[in-house]
Amino acid sequence: MTNMLRLLTAVLVVIAASAAHAQQGARIGLVLGGGGARGGAHLGVLEVLEELRVPIDCVTGTSMGALVGGAYAAGVSPKDIEALIGEADWIRMFDDTAGRQSVNLRRKELEDRYYSGLELGVSKDGIHFREGALAGEKLKLFFNRLVRSEYGERTIEQLQLPLAIIATDIGSGTRVAIRSGNLTSAMRASMSVPGLMAPVVREGVKLVDGGLTDNLPVEEVKKLCNPDVVIAVNVGSPLLNPEEVTSAVSVLGQVVNVLTEQNVSRSKAQLTARDIYIEPDLANITSTEFTRQLEAAARGRVAAFALSAELRRFSLSARDYAAWQRNVRLAAPKEPPVIDRVEIGQTRFVNPETLRRSIRQEEGKPLDAAQLSRDLVMEYSQGDLLSLDYSVMRERDKTVLRLTPVEKPWGPNYLLFGLGLTSDFRADSSYNLRALYRSTWINSLGGEWLFGTQIGSEQNVSTELYQPFDRRQYTFVRPHAVAGLRKMPIFEGGERVAIYRIQENNGGIDFGTNLGVYGQASVGWIERSMGAVLDTGPGQIFPNRSLHAGGWTGRLAIDTYDQPYFPTRGVRFTATHFEAMRVDDRNDLGFPPYSRSEARFGAAWQHNRFAYLLQLDGGTSFKGSVPLSDAFSLGGPGHLSGFAKDQILGGEYAFGRLEAQYRLDFASPLYGLTLIAGLSAEAGKMNKLITETSLTGWQRSFGAYLAASTFLGPVYLGVADAKNGKARFYLSIGTP
Repeated sequence: MTNMLRLLTAVLVVIAASAAHAQQGARIGLVLGGGGARGGAHLGVLEVLEELRVPIDCVTGTSMGALVGGAYAAGVSPKDIEALIGEADWIRMFDDTAGRQSVNLRRKELEDRYYSGLELGVSKDGIHFREGALAGEKLKLFFNRLVRSEYGERTIEQLQLPLAIIATDIGSGTRVAIRSGNLTSAMRASMSVPGLMAPVVREGVKLVDGGLTDNLPVEEVKKLCNPDVVIAVNVGSPLLNPEEVTSAVSVLGQVVNVLTEQNVSRSKAQLTARDIYIEPDLANITSTEFTRQLEAAARGRVAAFALSAELRRFSLSARDYAAWQRNVRLAAPKEPPVIDRVEIGQTRFVNPETLRRSIRQEEGKPLDAAQLSRDLVMEYSQGDLLSLDYSVMRERDKTVLRLTPVEKPWGPNYLLFGLGLTSDFRADSSYNLRALYRSTWINSLGGEWLFGTQIGSEQNVSTELYQPFDRRQYTFVRPHAVAGLRKMPIFEGGERVAIYRIQENNGGIDFGTNLGVYGQASVGWIERSMGAVLDTGPGQIFPNRSLHAGGWTGRLAIDTYDQPYFPTRGVRFTATHFEAMRVDDRNDLGFPPYSRSEARFGAAWQHNRFAYLLQLDGGTSFKGSVPLSDAFSLGGPGHLSGFAKDQILGGEYAFGRLEAQYRLDFASPLYGLTLIAGLSAEAGKMNKLITETSLTGWQRSFGAYLAASTFLGPVYLGVADAKNGKARFYLSIGTP
C-alpha cells in the first residue's frame, strides 16, 4: 500500500510538472479592445504582464487598443508608452492646427467671420463636403513619435510581434484586418470615429473606426498566431440608461455603443475556459476624457492583478523572459539619422517649393524630429492640406526624408458661411448671414480670389484678388471692391428718433507686406461713393447727402491672440487711416476734404482659470470733419454695453474696457467647448458729437455675462448698466 501511494504521488508530480511546462510554453495571443480614452487601461494590464513575466506571441487591437497594441508590437515598453501618453497635450491633440497664433493674419481674419468647420468644396462636379470634423494631423504625428518613425518607416510585417489592426470599410461596412503596410496609418485608421475624424485611405479603401465591426478582435487573434491562450481586455463603453440619452450627441454615442456591444458579445462567446478575460472597472471615465488615460491605466493594473493567479500560469523564468524581451523590444539608435535628401510628394495645386521652404530640416544634418513635427503642423495649419506626414527611408546609401502632402479632396475652391445674431431684448436686434466663395492657388505663388455676400441688417457684396509677389508671400497686391447698405440709428436723450440708410460703394488697390504670421502692413488708394438718406423718422435731422471721396489709405495689423473671442494670451492691434484728398458733394452743399484715423489695441493674459482682457480704442479726424456715413460710434455689447448699439456718434473718441473671465468648465478636448463667466468695466468719451449731444465727458458702463464657444461661434448672454444709459440685457450668437 505504501509503495502504491509513493508511485501515485510520483505520477501526479510528473503530470503537474508536465502541465506547468506546457502552460509556460503556451502560445499567447493578446486582444486589446477599443474604448477611446478608456483604452488607457491597456497600459496597466501590460505593466502587470511584464511584471509577471508573461510573454506575448501576437497582438490584435481596435481603436485605442490599436494605438497601445501597435506601439507594444513595435517594441516600445509599456512604461515608455505611458510616459509619452502622459506628457502629450491631449487638450490640443484634437486641434489639428498649430494654434491660431501660428497662422497668417489673412487666415485669422477669414476664420473670425466664417465657420471653417462648415467649409464646402466647389468644383465642376458640384458641391463636396468634408468627411470629418478633424483630420487627425497631430494624432498621426504623435503615433509617429510613439513608434519612433524618425529612425525609419515602421511597417506591420517587419515587427517582431505579429500584429493585426482592425478597421471598418466605410463603403461596404465590412471589417478590415490590417496585417501589413505603414503601422501608424493603420493605427490612425482604426481610431477614425465616423463624422468626427476623416477616414484614412489605404489601397483605395476608406477606413474608419474598427469598433463598429469588431471592437474586441478575438477571432482575428486566433487567425493570427493560433494561440493556446487568449488574453482579452475589454474597455468598451457600457450602454447609457434611457434617461441619459437626452441630446443628438448622446443619441449618436448610444448608436455607436449598441453596435460595439453587439460585436463584443459575439467575440466574448468565442473565448474558452482556458482564456483570460479582463474588464477593468472604469466607472465614470468616458471615451472622450483623454486627460484621464493614466487614471484608466491604474484601474487596468488593478483588474489585471486581480487575475494574477491565472496569469502566473504562463510566467517564464527571469532568464527566459529577458531573452523574449531582447527579441521583441525596439533598440533605438543613440543618434538620429543624417538626412541626405528631402523629397516632397506630388501635389495637385499646392506649390511643392512652398512646402519645402516651410520645413527647416536641412540636408546633410541630423533629423530633428521634434522640430519637423512642429513644422508639419504649422504648414498644415495654413489650410490647404488634409494631412502632411513624413517617413524616413533608406535608398541605397542615402537616407531620405519623404514628406507626403495630401491636399483637401474638396479643394482648392471653397464655400464658407457665417452667422451673426444680436438682441438687447428691446427694439435693437440684428441678424446677418454671410457666404464667401474662396478660390485658392489660382497660380503657383498662391494667389486667391474672394467673392462674398451678406444679407440681413447689413447687406453687402464684395470681391478681392490677393496676389503675392513671391512664394513666401512677403509682399502682395490686393485690388478690391465692395457695395454695401446698412442702417444707422440716430439717438437723442436716450431715445431713437430716426434711422438713416447708409450706402457705400468703393473700389481700390493695396500694396502690402506680411509681417510673418503675426501681422500685415499695407498702403493704397481707394475711391468711395457714400450716401446718407433718412429712412424713418419724424423729420430731416441731417440733410440727405451723397459724397464721392478719393484718397490714400494705410493699415497696420498685429494679432497674436490664441483665440479670437476668448483669448487667454497675446495682443491684437489695428491702426487704419483714410486721407480724403478729394471730396465731391453731389448735393452741392460743399464738403471739405477730411481724414479719419482709428487705432484699436487689445491684450490678454491668464492665471489659472482666470483670464484678463484689456481693450483700448481711439479715433480722430486730423483734418476736417467726418461725414455721418464715416462717423465713429460708441454703444452696444463690448463698446459701452450699457448703451444701445451705435447710440453715440461723433468725430473723435476714446474708449477703454477691462474684463475678468473665469473658466467655469473645460469640456472634452474632442469638442473644445468652454463655459465662461465674466465681468466688465468700460469707459468711453465722444468728442465732436453728432448725436446724443448732451453726453459730454466720460461715460461708464458695467456688466456681467455668461459666454461659451460653440459650433456657431461665440455666444454671450449678459446684462449691463450705465448712469446715462438704460440697463439692458443682451444676447449675441455667432461671428460679428
